[in-house]
Amino acid sequence: MEKELEGRGNDVSDLAEIPFAQVITSTLADPTTLAIVTQPIVSLDDGGVVGYEALARFAGAISTEQLFVEASELGLGAELEAIALERGLAVLRFLPRGFVLHVNVSPIYLGMAEIHRTLISAPLHRVVIELTEHIPVSETKQLRRQLAIYRSLGARIALDDAGAGYGGLELMYELEPDMIKIDRFLIGNIDHSETKAAVVSTLVAAARSRGIKVVAEGIETLAEFDETSRLGIDLGQGYWIARPGPGLPRVNTAKLSHSSRKERNVTLGRELAEVTESVATALGSTSFPDQPYGIGVDHYGRPLFLWSRGTDGVEHVRNVTEVACGSSIRECLRRGLARGVETRFDPLVVTDHTRRVLGVVRLERLLSGDQERQGVEAS
Repeated sequence: MEKELEGRGNDVSDLAEIPFAQVITSTLADPTTLAIVTQPIVSLDDGGVVGYEALARFAGAISTEQLFVEASELGLGAELEAIALERGLAVLRFLPRGFVLHVNVSPIYLGMAEIHRTLISAPLHRVVIELTEHIPVSETKQLRRQLAIYRSLGARIALDDAGAGYGGLELMYELEPDMIKIDRFLIGNIDHSETKAAVVSTLVAAARSRGIKVVAEGIETLAEFDETSRLGIDLGQGYWIARPGPGLPRVNTAKLSHSSRKERNVTLGRELAEVTESVATALGSTSFPDQPYGIGVDHYGRPLFLWSRGTDGVEHVRNVTEVACGSSIRECLRRGLARGVETRFDPLVVTDHTRRVLGVVRLERLLSGDQERQGVEAS
């Protein structure tokens, strides 16, 4: 779901003549008139798809952004956003395991009942909540409390349009999102602008120091893809990768792989190698004799569930908290600590780019590893 038309060059003319109120009213009366398209998000390491963003599209060539603005002025913004959110989350029904779904939510509506009900009814461990619009830094305290609820249920949080407006870096430090999405203005022609490259480089360095993933939005040329990759951005989306479309649009994997960091032998740090432990796996089974925990996997070695035996001998089967092998220790700590009390001390499952299980990392090892790295940096 998106509140603006994707891609530079879209021009919706004669906006004043479009009957926004009529479209809003008809959408509220019949939510099926609101269509959902998706756009792939890929890893710049290897070009593989990691997830999709759900985008709202209304009847006719109408500006999605302007329509939500009009709905807000009419006092119908929360109701319309709840419909778009519910229809966007419906994509999870046909989204293959291993992919995450990005959905947009306005911070001003996050605490409202209809939005809250829609979110908590979804499998949030497969969802990235993108916070749209600019957020005054003075309002982050309440927003942090609201986000903590969804994080405890497995959701990840993304800060949209990073680098746009004011307080971008301060918001990143205040909200501690799992991801930031670089504003498309900074990505456009970044290969021809030293200033844009410098700003993005600063954002990437700041994010990496906090264990935050970075996504480049609006990549529309090979040169932009190459430059964002060179700057160390983790993920990307845009017309050059794949246009939004119904279902799950395909990407040209050969084209992306050829331009990826892996193909060009550009590597990022692999901090988890220092703290990852081996783990027993079994094909869809909970048979792990004499083990404190194990991972049920599918035929491709991808995790299905985490099995564990408590100190009282009681067995538990829970959803896994999965982290990519290229993640930083700080990022994994944040993921682990954001979980609810029951699962906070479960080990995190480390997977490769195909989601095959490589091992697990325990929270205590992450804390120890983080302290060691801080000691090295301070010396």
